[in-house]
Amino acid sequence: MAWKKIDDDQALADMPYSSFLANGLTTNANSYNNDMTRGGGIAWNATELVTWSSYYVAQGFMFTVNVGQQVLEVDFRVTYATLTASADADGFQGYVTIQHIGGSEFVTVGLLPTNGALSYFDVSMPFNAAVTGPQAFSLTFKSSKLEDLGTVNVSGGVQNTVYLDEMPNQYVVTAGEKHELLDLTGVPAPSAGEVDTLNEYQINYISTGAPNPPDGYASVYPSLVSNPPRLQSTYVYTQNHVATVYELGAMTLLGIAFNSVDANVGTAPSQLSHNTAAPLSAVINIQNTSRYRFQPDLCNGVSQRYALGAVIAAASTSPVNAAVDTGFSFVSNSIVDFLTLSVTLRYFGLQTSGNSKIVLSLLDDTGTLVVAAVETPITVYRTTSPQSVIGMTARGWYDPSAVAAWGMRDSMSPSEMQGAQTVAINVADLYLNPSQVYTVQLSIEPENTAIYVFNLYARLISPIGSAG
Repeated sequence: MAWKKIDDDQALADMPYSSFLANGLTTNANSYNNDMTRGGGIAWNATELVTWSSYYVAQGFMFTVNVGQQVLEVDFRVTYATLTASADADGFQGYVTIQHIGGSEFVTVGLLPTNGALSYFDVSMPFNAAVTGPQAFSLTFKSSKLEDLGTVNVSGGVQNTVYLDEMPNQYVVTAGEKHELLDLTGVPAPSAGEVDTLNEYQINYISTGAPNPPDGYASVYPSLVSNPPRLQSTYVYTQNHVATVYELGAMTLLGIAFNSVDANVGTAPSQLSHNTAAPLSAVINIQNTSRYRFQPDLCNGVSQRYALGAVIAAASTSPVNAAVDTGFSFVSNSIVDFLTLSVTLRYFGLQTSGNSKIVLSLLDDTGTLVVAAVETPITVYRTTSPQSVIGMTARGWYDPSAVAAWGMRDSMSPSEMQGAQTVAINVADLYLNPSQVYTVQLSIEPENTAIYVFNLYARLISPIGSAG
């Protein structure tokens, strides 16, 4: 075997030249964490995009990515669009915050308007301490108050519903998804000494289906809570108070890419066979054990048209048209034996609480079960009811049958995300054929139960020594 310059570079000083192999393997193993960091992305269906706005509290969704080993910093690239070119005094449509769930790190970026065109922004998040493996993050958006869209008569309101009458050549009441703000500054204030009364309310849905008058019903957030009432609780045609409607910044999210850019080096011991009892194979084993850490993720999240996540429901859950299974597919690149499929999800219960079970099925491209379905018991402690009617809170979860969706969709605050329940499902000892499509399907039992999954993360883990 010919001696090469690279061998000389790897030989340690005052050591035999034969040490180059062990030292080179050790140096290579120690560089894995920083030189082979992980990257990946989450994308939404371009034909079923999700747009949301939030004026009072930053709202958004949660996602999980595997950052790698002993990572010190992650870069994010967020691809987005805004509905209009309007901007606030700082030139933004609002502010996006990415927060490390479970940690204290966060970054905030002003969202530049794109007027419907695609754009992106890059942010870096250094960690206070090195992190390893799957990490959860939230992406939230807080809208800015933008253009004046005109005035409208407010002729009463109760809780989350206000009654609107149009004014000539002013704001036009239309049905559909809204990213707007109703300013009641022109409405007479309640009696002296009244507190906790707001002037501004986010409009998330307007209906014009009822007989006129009024011209429309607007569902607002937060509720019209004051004592005495800020508005008449019923429609009063003669009581017209002028309110102003403003545009809100609205964000359409298309994708999130991440890349781990800085990590601690490894700690593989220097294995020099001529002066230690440890075998050279120990270093080689370090390389083998590191291999599975760099396998790509199968799934970081799921999206439906009226949800940033997905509803998993039993067949008889009401509404029936919202009771759908969810899942994802992947292609095996080679024969993989003794493989483990690991799926982690965070969820809220819908409508009902109590003991349930999630069923995970792995199907091949013919729809045949690869292994027996795995049933994982869960207990739903926190529940919420889907809101899809006028007069109820506009911060909703899903409404796949509605012609007009809600402005805030199913976004939630980071504190709510942290309050969700987590379940992990593992399917072990799998054998997958090469170049074949496999589908992971999730369902829930028993009947009349449903959960909302707003974060789904899955990957394949190959044990040491297996193919793949």
